Amino acid sequence: MVALTDRRRILLDADGTPVVRAGYDAVDHTNRRRAPEILLQSEDRTLLPERRRAMVATARDIRRNYSVAAWALRKHLDFVSTFKFHARTGNPIADGAVEEFIKWWSRPENFDVARRHGRDRFVRLVEGHALVDGDILVHKIADGRVQGIEGDRIRTPLGGLPPELANLPPEFMDGEPWPGSVRLVHGVQVDDAGRAIRYCVCKRFGLSGFVFERLLPAAWCEHHGYFERLDQVRGVTPLSTALNDLRDLYEAKDYALAKLKISQLFGLIFFRKSAEEMGMVSEVSPETADADDEASASPRYQVDPGKGPFKLELDPGDDAKWLETGTPATESQEFMAFMIEAALKSVDMPMSFYDGRRTNFFGSRGELNHYLFGAKIKRQNLVALLDNLVSWRLPMAMDDGMLTLPNGMKLRDLRWAWVPQGLPWWNPVQEATSATIEIAAAINSRQRVCMERGDDFDEITDELAYEKARLKSKGLPTDVKPPNVSISEDRTGDPQGGKN
Repeated sequence: MVALTDRRRILLDADGTPVVRAGYDAVDHTNRRRAPEILLQSEDRTLLPERRRAMVATARDIRRNYSVAAWALRKHLDFVSTFKFHARTGNPIADGAVEEFIKWWSRPENFDVARRHGRDRFVRLVEGHALVDGDILVHKIADGRVQGIEGDRIRTPLGGLPPELANLPPEFMDGEPWPGSVRLVHGVQVDDAGRAIRYCVCKRFGLSGFVFERLLPAAWCEHHGYFERLDQVRGVTPLSTALNDLRDLYEAKDYALAKLKISQLFGLIFFRKSAEEMGMVSEVSPETADADDEASASPRYQVDPGKGPFKLELDPGDDAKWLETGTPATESQEFMAFMIEAALKSVDMPMSFYDGRRTNFFGSRGELNHYLFGAKIKRQNLVALLDNLVSWRLPMAMDDGMLTLPNGMKLRDLRWAWVPQGLPWWNPVQEATSATIEIAAAINSRQRVCMERGDDFDEITDELAYEKARLKSKGLPTDVKPPNVSISEDRTGDPQGGKN
């Protein structure tokens, strides 16, 4: 029983005792909308294995067949997954040695256990699988190479683990203590705190089957994916909110195209004043009408648009026009554009990337800035993955003698940075002037300006030094003076800026 009062709802128990609750309309059920959700459970429980399998299969199918979805994913990877490695120890010899080794290691034959993908392509594929499948496993091999294991291969086999593998000794865990109790969540064994202990990897069998292959300790792997909750074990694709819209768009496009093709089959309509002329009339003289029955049954006007341009000479009172169907209608086009925009929001991509005609220059630049802000957060996950891989590979290189540091330098002295792919300047003159003023005012640095464009300041300085020495050796001038802005230094070495 419910009694309504001013701004509160009072629920009466069976014995009539009032129970006062705050009036949150979000949890009230009405006939105008679906009933509020009442289940509180983990994300891994919400997306059970079979439903996860269906979501991954749907996302892969959309990427495979719908050009808009495939383009959006590629554009996301362009902004998020491209990096350059730069050593930052401050010692030119050490920096050069580390960068040379990373360059060698990044080759397909030295990086990928399948000898198929170099580091740059491998990282792009890892992010692509995480975006579509939800997560991916990177297995670190003992020989210094890595193996990518797609997310659908991490699963609990039917019937659970084989009995001989259910209770492995602690030695298998590479020194990790065996927890008192473990549970298997979507192919990941976790302890009571939710920490991954080992991953169950299956291999594909038949058309769409999987059989148990091996168990991998978590210490040997890097798990990359998209997570929205603290206790979430497996990642979930951010495309989950857009899959239905993308499928509807793909089907609607086919329907609109089919309707457009049908409308082209009926191109020209003739209007005649006389009722007699609505039928098939003769174009021959009465004297020859009986001799040729086929001619007496021919239409008055015969037009074949497929043969090219033609001329119509109509009788007085007759009219002709092309059939217009408005396919697809303007309203349909706008609604499809709205659905595309909503689907792109699942990867935080602005609509101006897809259709630049929908905004002006300043609007598109503002949307780009917002997108780049979100892209920085996504890059951090990939940078963490790359840092872990480099931290694992460099000690092996030093032990094998492939990497030698200068005397006195240790592994802990190494520093490096991952410079993401930058963007060219929209207005080079204005932006270069602005960057010069910021550097002169000591509110920005040359290194940051270079990183925003995806360049490395140290590489540029080395190239400038080489060019200057080369020009001097040929007796050529080396001074380059900007026409409007200059940077000078006072006697104390503090940067000062001004306009000429």
